[in-house]
Amino acid sequence: MQKKYFGLILGGGQGTRFWPWSTEEVPKQFLNIVGDEPLIAQTYNRLKTIIPPENIYVVADIKYVWWIMDSIRGFQQSHLITEPVPRNTAPCLILANIYLSRIDEEANVLVVPADHYIPDTDVFATQMRDALDFADNKCVITCGIRPNMPHTGYGYIKFNEKSSTHSSRNEFYDVLEFREKPELPVAEHYLKEGNYYWNSGMFVYKVKHLKEFLGDYAPYYYIQYTELEKVFHHKLSFYETFANMKAESIDYALMEKLPEVKMFKAQFDWNDLGSWSTVYELHTKDEQNNLRLKENNIFIDSRNSMIFSTSDKPVAAVGLNNIAVINTDNCVLVADMNDLQRVKEVIKKLSKKIAEAVEMIF
Repeated sequence: MQKKYFGLILGGGQGTRFWPWSTEEVPKQFLNIVGDEPLIAQTYNRLKTIIPPENIYVVADIKYVWWIMDSIRGFQQSHLITEPVPRNTAPCLILANIYLSRIDEEANVLVVPADHYIPDTDVFATQMRDALDFADNKCVITCGIRPNMPHTGYGYIKFNEKSSTHSSRNEFYDVLEFREKPELPVAEHYLKEGNYYWNSGMFVYKVKHLKEFLGDYAPYYYIQYTELEKVFHHKLSFYETFANMKAESIDYALMEKLPEVKMFKAQFDWNDLGSWSTVYELHTKDEQNNLRLKENNIFIDSRNSMIFSTSDKPVAAVGLNNIAVINTDNCVLVADMNDLQRVKEVIKKLSKKIAEAVEMIF
């Protein structure tokens, strides 16, 4: 009998680093950041090269149901696993795992974020098929991305290059530890060491093994898992139990404590589209190294800059150097290209102003 695989797309990220185009109401996975389709549709189509559509599921905040159905052509709403409230990836994966285990707990599942850009679909498919087969071993497999710079915005995986298991396509290395987003000197050290890879946030495991791992290494979440199973058919109790769970990432809750973690090295290009600067990097620039994503936008005496606009009105930039101009219906963002990661500071200030205005009214 052919092995059964599940594909699980984590579709509930907030996408705040692409503000003001991406918002909490319409985050980046539902936008055409790169390419002609929303990122979540690209993710779904990529999984279809490995896994039949009837075995692909999306787990996301209930408020994104409409956007998911609108973004993914042909997707069945019965394959949407909804979170009543966002509780981070540990509760999210528990919820999805309970759902999938009632279909086939012996199946192996590939978990992927909805908002990554991976152009090398064939290489991705080949490596992931191999990882899905390897998941018959009792382990959790993660995909490591070779760093090309000392990036401080990614978590890192430290692995043992001298301890690995060969398969048809991959080498599966023993993971020594997960490291959180480092300061620059630490990231530079990781790059020199060579056995630190970026954490891609993609996982492969057998459905029934997740509960067993939680029982061994994350007792709080094991208890929550069993409580959710008890009330699975009682919608209100199920939602209340889920909503009261501690919000925590799967890395904190389990992966950092789990000895049975393996990592393979990605042989495909990968980008998590973490900020506006990645849009600039991925598109073709003009002779002055400027990027304009619409023909009616104009650069004069400018270089190393970017204009993005959702409006049909022309946007003109004169005398700019290393500046991004982001014009949307929500807001306008103008920033040095080196400071685009700081949009979260803007969101924080705006949220504070809104809260103060509401307080004055009431």
